[in-house]
Amino acid sequence: MKNKTVTIRDVAREAGVGVGTVSRVLNSGSVKEDTRKKIQETIKKLGYKPNMFARTLAGGKSKRILALMPEVKSEFHWRLLESFDHEIDKEDYQSIIYPLISKKRYDALINNPSFAQEVEGVVIMTITPNIFDDGIRVKVPVVLIEEFRENYSCVYLNNLKGGRIAANHLLERDITKFYAIYSSAANPYIKNEHMKERITGFKNTLKSKGIVFTEDQIIYADYSLGPSNEMIKLMLTETKRPGIFAMTDNFALLVMQVASTIGLIPGKDFFLVGYDNQTWTEKAGLTTIEQPIEEFGKVGAQLLMERIKNPDAPLRQIEFPPLLIKRNTT
Repeated sequence: MKNKTVTIRDVAREAGVGVGTVSRVLNSGSVKEDTRKKIQETIKKLGYKPNMFARTLAGGKSKRILALMPEVKSEFHWRLLESFDHEIDKEDYQSIIYPLISKKRYDALINNPSFAQEVEGVVIMTITPNIFDDGIRVKVPVVLIEEFRENYSCVYLNNLKGGRIAANHLLERDITKFYAIYSSAANPYIKNEHMKERITGFKNTLKSKGIVFTEDQIIYADYSLGPSNEMIKLMLTETKRPGIFAMTDNFALLVMQVASTIGLIPGKDFFLVGYDNQTWTEKAGLTTIEQPIEEFGKVGAQLLMERIKNPDAPLRQIEFPPLLIKRNTT
């Protein structure tokens, strides 16, 4: 056995059972307990490692979930994935992360549709499901996280409301001019609709109060790098007591860093609201709009497991409300 790959037939022969019985043990099927124990001991003795792909082709359960996401470097996505994995681990499932960080990786997914069929479910995190319109056909349950679609089970945040909350909070302060730091991601698979909804809610709220908000009050920034220091410095110095809505906490952090270098105090010389409630924001004293990241992952996993166990179960769309976390910067 040491000189060749151990197969399921070797296990069956050694244990004195049929291949089907071994397969049922591997897939948590119905087998007498003494038989199950004997097969498990034989597997350990022979050092047999199941071929997950072969098991899937044979109709077995791979116990794997394909996780599609636009990137893996942000705190948001890692927290989301960690909470998702924690939940599916309770069912002995594991995720396969596939970040769509380039057109090459996207094409590889589209041109090899069998890849998405080797799993029991797909979770799409902060990516539009329209990616499947280009040819890939998924026959397993799909759940969306941070995206709403009527024809999918999904969990999502009301980002329009998040923008309104930020505006209403800043309106309570003695502000002479409002700004927003907005980003259009270079990665086409990063869902930009969230940013659009946030700024729409922000602008509409200001307008409803009779406050003029023009295009020159929007500072455009690279999604990964944020706005330039020069742009931030100009915003902070050309206006007394500006009110700033940064559409990610990372953008807000850059504002706080630049302000520190020129001696401006948040909550006094300017007012700042971020978005996400990342782990560092409490210590930094940043007022922010919280996204329930861990709940996204947990509930998204629960929805997917529901559909894996019962593909005919009704679709469920669960909306989470954004929450204002008040701190020193306002």
